[in-house]
Amino acid sequence: MRHKSLFPLAFCALALVIISCQGFGGQTSKPTVIIASPPSGSVYALGEEVFIQSTSTDPAGIVRVTLAVDGNVVRDDPSPVSQGQAQFSLIQSWIAEGLGQHTITVRATNSQGASSESGILITIREQGANPQPPTVVAIATAVPLATATSQPTVVPQTDVPTANPAVTVIVTATPVPPSAIPPTVPATCVLNSKFIADVTIPDGTIFTPNAVFTKTWRVQNNGSCAWENFSLVFVSGTQMAASALYPVPTTPPGGTADLVVPMTAPSNYGAYQGTWRMRSSAGQLFGTNLTIVINVPSPATAVPPTNTPPPTVAGCSGQPNDFSFNASSLNINTGQSVNLSWGAVTNASAVFLSGGDFGPEPGQGVETPGNRTTSPPSTTTYKLRAVCNNSGQAREKSLTVTVTAPVGNFAGQWVHNFGTMTITQNSSTVTGTYQNALEGGSGVIAGIVTGNVLEGTYTKVQTQAIQFTLSADGKRFTGNWAGTNSWCGARPGENFPNGCSFSGNWNTEYSGTTECNMQLTRKDNSITGKYCGNEGTLDGNITYEGGQTVLTGNWHRGVENGTVKFFLFGYNALQFNGNWNGIYAWCGWRNTSSKPATCQYP
Repeated sequence: MRHKSLFPLAFCALALVIISCQGFGGQTSKPTVIIASPPSGSVYALGEEVFIQSTSTDPAGIVRVTLAVDGNVVRDDPSPVSQGQAQFSLIQSWIAEGLGQHTITVRATNSQGASSESGILITIREQGANPQPPTVVAIATAVPLATATSQPTVVPQTDVPTANPAVTVIVTATPVPPSAIPPTVPATCVLNSKFIADVTIPDGTIFTPNAVFTKTWRVQNNGSCAWENFSLVFVSGTQMAASALYPVPTTPPGGTADLVVPMTAPSNYGAYQGTWRMRSSAGQLFGTNLTIVINVPSPATAVPPTNTPPPTVAGCSGQPNDFSFNASSLNINTGQSVNLSWGAVTNASAVFLSGGDFGPEPGQGVETPGNRTTSPPSTTTYKLRAVCNNSGQAREKSLTVTVTAPVGNFAGQWVHNFGTMTITQNSSTVTGTYQNALEGGSGVIAGIVTGNVLEGTYTKVQTQAIQFTLSADGKRFTGNWAGTNSWCGARPGENFPNGCSFSGNWNTEYSGTTECNMQLTRKDNSITGKYCGNEGTLDGNITYEGGQTVLTGNWHRGVENGTVKFFLFGYNALQFNGNWNGIYAWCGWRNTSSKPATCQYP
């Protein structure tokens, strides 16, 4: 094919074709629903509580999960995030009623209104009846949330993060009803837990919409069974967390453990409560209910600041009398509110509140006694000042509210610019594993999160530094390894940040003469984009070959199309070279770089 036939100067006749192709190219996604437990065919006694654990996923965001029994809705749980979440895991329950066989259905709905469902069959017997189930046909086979594999290989020492190989996947215990499995602990072993304290976020804490926070409960193992491979699971109310299941530290009988769950306040105003419980490695729920209770109040009517003092009160003389000035908390997280309060002030003609929302001194005139609620975005000092106009004397008190930035949540699965990564986070402490598909092998990472920044190390033969910065929505990160090499990516189903891998803007040259711009988007290992304005489109997939990130795909322009193959240079993604239709040069470079010395490759 000649170059001019591929890129004609004018293509007006096919403009409508291009528009219609682009306009109808998108497809509405549908959720994927997996019922993790109980297995289809399980048998329960009449009146027993049945716990159904499911995970629903959809890049468009799951906004609601509904539980139905024989077609009748018994639970309807909205996502704690108004726009939905890519993965929504939860446990829903139903009290077994009606002897015989029943169909349990879990239906997930995404933000576009599309729904999918999965189902199982269970049998309800009389109390004390033979627990052996009849032969049933499963509607959907329950599968575990994760499977552990370990494939050690030998990796030569290099200067890139290709650590001692081991592919590690977090194992999530699949709960099954206690009646369906034999006990895994001795008969004399008793499961129990006791609430000790709310380490963070006491009940009634006030948050602004979508505020990020970390809830920590301190509990005691007051049973006789050691907690090994146990979990904390969401059971009712508003979840407010990205997952319905979090690991519990190994704890001996009599010991205590801090159970940590990163959460996000709902986007709508109101009072919210979520209930969590301990779950054994065999799937048995036990112990005390652990609750999170918060308020997201509607914003109070703003009081316009004024520098005009209230009318002079006759009779004051000398210095105003002593008074109290207090805050509901002197240490809060970003997004939380604090209530300032003060008692009656006597022998004063006026009282002023300053700082933060109340403006610089002299601030706003206020009544006494009184109070105000405010949400300082950063550490703020507030001052209450009483004055006597007759004497010109004053008395003042101040307090400082320290505001701590919430810890970003890096926990979960990631696709990055040279492989994949799994991170576990306990409060601000992070550990994880990564796979390096670019160079081969895998390694481990560890670090501490401060605000939205993770600083730590990756380990191969040697240990070197890493720094990751989480995006405001928690879906992407940018960063580096060894200080100079890009390490960036996104959660599964989300777009990579611009400048990461092939994503972002490029200057390109094809066939040795023509230059034009290109915009590409990477999601997981797929690439889409356009070039030369809106004249052509690209799509393809990412692979890693011989230490290079390779895009193999197709170009489309009107009714014409062909192949492309681009080879990205290194980790920092500043240049690529390659070809179209296998024989013509096509290369690209960022604005901060220059054209590659060799445009066509191979």
